[in-house]
Amino acid sequence: MVNGGHIQRVLVWSGWMRLAHWLIALSVLTLLATGWLVKLAPSVANSASEAHKLASIGLTLGLILRIGLLIAGPATARWKALLPVRADIDKISAMLRFYLTMGRSPLPKWYAHNPLWAPLYLFILIILVVQASSGLLMEAHPLMLGFYLPSVHDFWATVILVFSCLHVIAVVLQAAKGTASDVSAMINGHRIFIVEDADTMPAQDTQTISLDQIGKPR
Repeated sequence: MVNGGHIQRVLVWSGWMRLAHWLIALSVLTLLATGWLVKLAPSVANSASEAHKLASIGLTLGLILRIGLLIAGPATARWKALLPVRADIDKISAMLRFYLTMGRSPLPKWYAHNPLWAPLYLFILIILVVQASSGLLMEAHPLMLGFYLPSVHDFWATVILVFSCLHVIAVVLQAAKGTASDVSAMINGHRIFIVEDADTMPAQDTQTISLDQIGKPR
């Protein structure tokens, strides 16, 4: 029991979802690092290029799995869970205030996906598919449909780098200020909810949530 309420540990992310997440995340980090080495460190360019190709296989496998989950996975992994609805507008605004105030503004309550980042995840998945495709095709077909694929690949790699840095900052800030165990949730699949009793006044700095208020996956 916590302040008259109670804690619930809820399985939110399936094992397949976590596998896809880490396959994509680790592959992207490796691809960014090795891509930089190929361009700017000639002494290790060959080794970096081989590692880049291996990481691209990992990314492709992760994307195939994640796209499959978007279509036929659990409710929290499907594409509908990434699309904002009217009820999310206030939560998105609250998340922006939280980040802009470096955690001094309170976190809103949500069930699975962060309401601000959810549509961005869908956007970044599309970008990653473009990256994987352009990386596969650009040596044999550098010019396609009027686009110079190496330039396309470089541009979106920069976007992915910026997104990755912002994502890491956001995760660290949430881990420091939140109570839902968002970092460990991507390892063990469980988020922590502090469920308030009807006649209990929650502590000011506690992220409380009642089961009726949880934004169940759509």
